[in-house]
Amino acid sequence: MTETVWLSVAPQRSELVSFYKRDKPAEPAPVGSHYTMIQLGGGHLDPKVLPQRAVDVEDRRKKFGHLFTVNGYFCVTERAAAVLRQFDLGSGGLYPLEMVRHDGVTPVDGFFWALNFGAKKNALAMEDSRSVDGPNWRGNCTPELWVKDDDFAVTRAALEGADIWGDERVEEGFFVSPRLGQALHKAGLAKAFHLMRCRIV
Repeated sequence: MTETVWLSVAPQRSELVSFYKRDKPAEPAPVGSHYTMIQLGGGHLDPKVLPQRAVDVEDRRKKFGHLFTVNGYFCVTERAAAVLRQFDLGSGGLYPLEMVRHDGVTPVDGFFWALNFGAKKNALAMEDSRSVDGPNWRGNCTPELWVKDDDFAVTRAALEGADIWGDERVEEGFFVSPRLGQALHKAGLAKAFHLMRCRIV
């Protein structure tokens, strides 16, 4: 596993939706949608636009995974954060997120964090990849919904720099390094992060 780069297709998975809504959005809805589109591809955001407090507005009391979304922004539980903070997040980081029940007061048990990506790489080997939707008019792509292990290929440039990143040519999905991928597997979090093995070419 030491030379395995992983693609996360979590941005394409509807089960990440927590049904918690951020309290007092920092920006109008169209602007917020633009920011969440940036996050879909592992893009960096100004920490001020990340959710700081989220309410179970529909009172669904849904149990969410260790990687989940609030209004389209990626968030993690303390269990996942404990793994992530051991690695190089580039200029990104983890920011405190208060989660409360439908009454707007009762806290959800545990600690939660909004995830901000902090690095972009140009390591996708699109011509050697399978299950790729693209290139589009920008020369970029997204993983097909049926993508599986070893469909995506990356160059050895993926092994340099931050341990979690977006690729300049992938508009939905982010990547994790061999060592972070190994740690997520060891912690039982690979499924929560929807990791797909990549080939290095």
